Amino acid sequence: MSPAQLEALARELDGVRRAAESALATLVARVEESGAFRRDGHRGVRAWGMAACNWSLPEAARFVKAGHLLARFPSATGMGVAQLHALAAVAANPRVSPHLDAGEALLVGQAGLLDFSDYACLLRAWEAAADPDGAHLDHERAHREREATLSQVGAKAFLNAQGGAVAGAQVKEVFEAVVHAVFLADWEAGVAVHGEAMSVALMARTERQRRFDAMMAVFAAAAGSGALANFEPTVNILVDQATFEQALVKALGGTTEPLDPSVPHRCETADGVQLDPFDVLVAAAVGHVRRVVLDSAGVVIDLGRTQRLFTGPLREILLALARHCFGPGCHHPPRQVDHVLPYSHAGPTAAWNGGPACGHHNRWRARHGYTTIRDQHGHWHHDRPDGTEVGWRAAMPVAGA
Repeated sequence: MSPAQLEALARELDGVRRAAESALATLVARVEESGAFRRDGHRGVRAWGMAACNWSLPEAARFVKAGHLLARFPSATGMGVAQLHALAAVAANPRVSPHLDAGEALLVGQAGLLDFSDYACLLRAWEAAADPDGAHLDHERAHREREATLSQVGAKAFLNAQGGAVAGAQVKEVFEAVVHAVFLADWEAGVAVHGEAMSVALMARTERQRRFDAMMAVFAAAAGSGALANFEPTVNILVDQATFEQALVKALGGTTEPLDPSVPHRCETADGVQLDPFDVLVAAAVGHVRRVVLDSAGVVIDLGRTQRLFTGPLREILLALARHCFGPGCHHPPRQVDHVLPYSHAGPTAAWNGGPACGHHNRWRARHGYTTIRDQHGHWHHDRPDGTEVGWRAAMPVAGA
C-alpha cells in the first residue's frame, strides 16, 4: 500500500472508533436519564458502566461527561475521540455553562480543523475567558501552594516541585537551554571520536541521563560555578490586546465588560500554557514586552526584512509563536525557521514565508521534494512528490468544492 492508502485506511478505522465512542457515550447518557441503572441495584451510571464493560472509574466518568456533552451538543457526534473527551471535560465545569451554547460553533467546529495540541490550547483559553474568576483563583492557588521536596529512597533520589505557571515557564526556559547545551557538548565530543559517522546512538549519554545532568548543572550554577553566567532566560508571552487591556483596567480599579469567550483570546506562553492576565501585567511591568502584530490566521505581519536567513527578532518571533514543528504529526520543538517557498526559488525571508521546523523535517523537505503551503486559515499542508497530501487534512473537503 502507498503512504496515501495507508493513511486513508487509518482514517477509515478511526471513523469506526469515533462512531463507537459517540454511541457508547450517548447510551450512557440515556441510561442515566432513564434511571435504567437502578434496575440491577447500581448506585449510579458510572457503576453500571464499570459492571457492564469492566471500565475503570476514570473511564466511566469520562463517558458520563461525554454523554452529557452529546446530549447538549448533538453536533459533537463523530468528533475525534481525544477532542470529544477534552471538550466534555471543559463542558463539565458548571461555571462555564452559561456560555456553552454561544460557544458551540467555535468549540465543535475547531475540533475538526486544528491539530489536537492546538485544539487543547483553544479549549483552555476559552475556559479561562468563560470562567475568569475560577481561572484567576486556580493561578493564585498554584502560586500560594508552591513547594519543592527532595526525597531519598534507597539508592534513588526524587525531586518534586510544583508552583505557578509563570514561574514554571521561567524554570522550563532555563532547563531546556541547559539540556540543549549538554546535548551539543556530547555531540561535539562524539564527532571528535567518530567523525562523520557520528549519530545520536553513539552519544555518551542517553536523553534521560542528559536531562538529569542538565538539572545538576543548574544547581551547580546556583552554587557558584558560573556555568550559566552568560545565559539570560527569555520567556515569550502571547496575549491579545483585549485581554491585556481588560486586566490593566481591573488592576487600576476600573470595571469592564466580560470578554466574549466565543471570540478566540490568547494569554499564554509560547508553549500554550495558560497564564493569569494579572501575572502577565506583572511580567510586563518588570520585564521586556515585544509587541507582535498578527493577522486573523495567526500569521506575523511582514517585518520588512530582506536577508538570506531567518535571524534575530524575526526568527525569535516565528519560533515563539510555534509550539511544535510544522511537520505533519511532529511535536518536537522547532529549532529552525525554514523557507516555505525555497529561497533558491525566490522565496523571500519574510514572516509569511517562514515555517518553524525541527532539524529532521527541515532536511527532509529539501532532500525528498516535499512541498508545503499555508492556507488562509493558517493551517499547514504538506504534499508528497506524487501530489498526494500527507496527514489527516488530506481528507478535509476543499473550500468551494
